[in-house]
Amino acid sequence: MKRFIFLIRSIVILLVLLKTVDCYCNELKAGVSKNDFNIVLITIDTLRVNNLSCYGYQRNTSPHIDSIANQGITFVNAIAPSSWTAPSMVSLFTSVYPINHGVVRDTMSSLKANKKEAISDKLITLAEVLKRQGYNTFGVVSNLHLQGKFGFSRGFNHFKCLKNWSPAPLVNQAIDLWQDDIEKSKKFFLWVHYSDPHHPYHARNPWIGQYTSTALTQELNLSEKKMGELKNLIPLFKKDSQALSNLVALYDSEINFVDSYVGELMQKFELDKKTLIVITSDHGEEFLEHGNLDHGNNLYQETIHVPLIVKLPHSVAKETVEQSVNLIDVMPSILHLLNVDLPKQTLGKSFWEKEDLLSEVPEKLIRREALTNYNFSELDIRTVSKTMITSEWKYIYNYQNNTEELYKIKEDAFELNNVAMHNVGQCQKLREQLSDWVSKAKKYPFKTQSFLPSPEDLEKLKQLGYIE
Repeated sequence: MKRFIFLIRSIVILLVLLKTVDCYCNELKAGVSKNDFNIVLITIDTLRVNNLSCYGYQRNTSPHIDSIANQGITFVNAIAPSSWTAPSMVSLFTSVYPINHGVVRDTMSSLKANKKEAISDKLITLAEVLKRQGYNTFGVVSNLHLQGKFGFSRGFNHFKCLKNWSPAPLVNQAIDLWQDDIEKSKKFFLWVHYSDPHHPYHARNPWIGQYTSTALTQELNLSEKKMGELKNLIPLFKKDSQALSNLVALYDSEINFVDSYVGELMQKFELDKKTLIVITSDHGEEFLEHGNLDHGNNLYQETIHVPLIVKLPHSVAKETVEQSVNLIDVMPSILHLLNVDLPKQTLGKSFWEKEDLLSEVPEKLIRREALTNYNFSELDIRTVSKTMITSEWKYIYNYQNNTEELYKIKEDAFELNNVAMHNVGQCQKLREQLSDWVSKAKKYPFKTQSFLPSPEDLEKLKQLGYIE
């Protein structure tokens, strides 16, 4: 009997040892165990996908971001839920569309307005979920639309909104103040929002000299002009391609500038190790593709097609994903990797198909073949429009003047040929689907918070084009 008991105990011990070894091997194979990695989310304001070198741009605007892309996954068809900051960023952090969360209007654009929409208490943010999972959470932003009073500080142990759309060096300096706390954290979540590509575009050295001459950029004093003043130059930009090229050169030098500080951040905190890194943008920027400048004017690709780069906690070979995704998919994708239940509100879908993703060798990582049959983006600021994008079509409906546009998005990526008049049946089908989505959308009761901008803020808002 004693021998039998001893034998059973020996078998049990052996099985436990084998399971331990197996788990250990899986951790070695993946380079990190589940729930044991840091998370860094970098959002770069007003960053066009077409002007990044890792997306094929002819200028080397983003070498540090490119190096991250070379170790990870580049999504080439990522869509922002709106074409300006607040609605897109609320959607990213809650995984619901603007029509659901209600943060859609820019009351900063009115000098008389003293209220601004804020994230609903009924919605759970990504930072709140991660904090509950034991993450030490840090957030530094440089855009007044992302202030803590509007709900963006929820779930953060440490949160700082810098004044006046502060440049990247000041953003990194704010993070440096938390260096000890970050390094002592068992695991941390860091959100960094840079604003440098946002107008006004400064001439950043040495890059501006590679793209155009200083004399040409100074000739029209483009860096000092408010957005309203730049828009007054649209007739000139349409006639003078060199003048427009100078404006784009300024913008590109800003991308290089912020990219260099992304590289500094990576190196300082060694974020290439045991870290999930997500880099994206809230929206793009127009340079007369449809006759305008700035953003928040429409829902064309130049303002809603955004970069999205994901580096897993263990390095993988560079991979490109063609499938259409939306910023609302970021939150569920992060939580999927952590094996955390999604909040009930979640409308986005995880990028990943595998349930045990981190224990898979890189060669076996599989993305979902199709996250959704359609992609939505919407705008309720200078105009009221919604768009629905399928694998073949892009449909835009303007609710102010009841007009519609239809583009064969694969063949006409720049949306130059509106084929709505020649595809009445297709328009009707997509209009009905859009109407169905709108009618069934669950609406959360957003809050309003007082916003009394300082004289300094008002001047900056005028410069940025939020106030005429």
